[in-house]
Amino acid sequence: MSKKIYLISGLGADYRMFQNLDLSGFDCDYIEWIEPLEKETLVDYSRRLTQQIQVKNPILIGLSFGGLIAVEISKLIEAEKTILISSMKSKLDIPLYYRALGKLKIHKAFPFELVKKSNSLNNWLFGASATNEKLLLKETIVNTDLKFLKWAINSIITWSSESIPDNILQIHGNKDRLLPFSNVNGASVIKDGGHFMVLNKSGEVSKLIRNSLISVK
Repeated sequence: MSKKIYLISGLGADYRMFQNLDLSGFDCDYIEWIEPLEKETLVDYSRRLTQQIQVKNPILIGLSFGGLIAVEISKLIEAEKTILISSMKSKLDIPLYYRALGKLKIHKAFPFELVKKSNSLNNWLFGASATNEKLLLKETIVNTDLKFLKWAINSIITWSSESIPDNILQIHGNKDRLLPFSNVNGASVIKDGGHFMVLNKSGEVSKLIRNSLISVK
C-alpha cells in the first residue's frame, strides 16, 4: 500500500502550488485552510487542521507558511517524515528583521491591502518569472482573505518554536528573497531556487523528496 502524503500549501494558496511535483506512487491529499478563530495560536490552529488527517504516521509536506503548520502538526501526531519546502523549521530560521517587527508590533499598522495590489514587488519577492507563475501568484494573493493574511503574518513573525521534529527534510533555494538562505542551516539547497521553486525548480525538488522517501515508501 502506498504511503499517505499530506501537502500543506503556502499562505492562502492551494493544491496548485504542488502541481509540478512528481509524487507518483504515493497517495496524496491536501490540507484545506480553515478560518482562524479570534486570537487563535498557531498551535491551536494546527491542532484543528489535524482533523483532516485520517491515517497514522503520515508524511507531511509543507510549503512556506505551510511548513510552519507541518512542524506544529508533527508535534501533535506521529509523522513518518516532515518535509519543508521554502520554509522554516524553527524560529531561528526567521530573519531577525522579521522577528523584530513581531516584538515591536510594527506589523499591526502595516497596510496589507497594498501587498495584495503590488504585483511587481510580489513577483520579485517570490521569484515568479513565467506568465503562469505570475498569474497563479496574483490569484493567490487577491483571493487570500485579509483577516487570514494578517493572522498568518503575525503567527510567522511571532513564532517561538525552537524544537525541530525528528526525521525532517528542509529544502531551500539559495536565491530565496522572501526567506533568505543565509538564515537557514542544514537544508538541502536548490541552486538558483527562489521562493517559487516548487513550481519552476520542481524537477530538482521532486528528486530530493523522492530520494528522502525511498526508505519509507
